[in-house]
Amino acid sequence: MHNTKNIIKFPNLLNKKKKKMVEIRDEIERILTNYAINERDLWAVSLAAGRFASINLEKLDGEKETLNFFKNCIDTQKKFELTRNSSNIT
Repeated sequence: MHNTKNIIKFPNLLNKKKKKMVEIRDEIERILTNYAINERDLWAVSLAAGRFASINLEKLDGEKETLNFFKNCIDTQKKFELTRNSSNIT
């Protein structure tokens, strides 16, 4: 029988990073949504956010990965909308 009382469990840094990224994403989406509502201009806010994202992601990850990211976002949203119950307006 092995004694495991002296083993220290290290945090899973990948899960911690993913959790932080989801929290940041959700907070930024909330801020952008509120800004678009306050300004009554979803299109302008979306363009500004997209421009910010595209410029910085291209610098960080390169053009190919940035375009793949945006394509993945679009595909994910399309799949979500296909699975939504269109009779539920909440």
